[in-house]
Amino acid sequence: MDRKALRTTRDQSALVGAALALTAQSPLEIKRGVARATRLFVAGLVLGGLASGSIPAHANLTTQGQTTSRSSGACVERQLGVMGTGLELVVWAPQRSTCLTASEAGVRALEETEKRLSTWQEGSEFSSLNRATLGSWQDLSPTTAVDLKRALVLARATHGLFDPTLGHLVQAWDLRGAGRRPSAVELEKARSRCGYQSIEFEDNRFRRTQDVLLEEGAFGKGAGLDRAASALMTSGAQAASLNLGGQWLFVGPGDWSVQLAHPTHRTEAVLGLRLPPGSMATSANSERMLKLCDGELGHLLDPRTGIPSSKTHSVSVWAKSALVADALSTALFIDPSRAAEFAQRFDAEVILLRVTGTGLTASITPGLVKGSDPLTPNLRIIPLVYQQAH
Repeated sequence: MDRKALRTTRDQSALVGAALALTAQSPLEIKRGVARATRLFVAGLVLGGLASGSIPAHANLTTQGQTTSRSSGACVERQLGVMGTGLELVVWAPQRSTCLTASEAGVRALEETEKRLSTWQEGSEFSSLNRATLGSWQDLSPTTAVDLKRALVLARATHGLFDPTLGHLVQAWDLRGAGRRPSAVELEKARSRCGYQSIEFEDNRFRRTQDVLLEEGAFGKGAGLDRAASALMTSGAQAASLNLGGQWLFVGPGDWSVQLAHPTHRTEAVLGLRLPPGSMATSANSERMLKLCDGELGHLLDPRTGIPSSKTHSVSVWAKSALVADALSTALFIDPSRAAEFAQRFDAEVILLRVTGTGLTASITPGLVKGSDPLTPNLRIIPLVYQQAH
């Protein structure tokens, strides 16, 4: 694979409306491990696969003025295509050779995740599992077993607001293509063939008890980023930042500065944040709307109805795990009323941006309120209050 430019795969030509835009406001300056960047990253990606865009883009996230000092030594920046989207990777280590080795290990971890989880690739482990005979036990690789079990834990904990088995609904709405509106009969049939409850495990073996299809769209990027973080640190990196199609992962000590974009105007930064190490994922319909003859179609499915949500807010989730941030941002986009509850349960932070009649509101959980910085005068910050346990 050519890592010097964004990869064009055989499936990307079919991604109607997909976009990945990188607008540089000033060059990236690297001095002995201190990155001072002023850039605006805006990614818009079709709901599609890991291999060619099947992860919903959580791309209303930008970085601006990252000035936190990293450990002294070398720093390497890379931009390439992986998992069907763009990756920007910055690695700090004592020597340049270690930076290069660690960055290569991180990229390989992402590519390995794609080969296992991408339902865009016929030979992937997920694709093979989806073709397996119903009720038959299938052996999983240890890494895939862990990733899928974590996804199922999140599905149960979010009461199905995040569900990794929505493949039939993705097909019914043609969310990997130009989009279409299914008939009532088609929709009901697709809904009846979804549900995480139909997945069973026995050690590292898996089976589908009903005709559900695994869909990595709402957790695949997060799974890959978690694997990449482990590979980077194991290979000697002291710190790293990764932007994979709009989801960020920060590894190493210190605070990391990001900006969130307006929920409906992706190029307008409205809120600055200081984050601890971890991952930030954002879900918003502004990333991609399919234009049909009878209106627009969002790309984030509501598992309760089987219909793509038309909501105009954005939800950003910070968590220590990128998979958790990825899945929770999807779940809370569907039902933002659970923000405080899920933040407490998963030790996460949530930012909900809403358009109002007078401007914007940012509902923010307690851990990020202090480090928040409105970038527009019409933004009002509202602390999200946790419920006290009785």
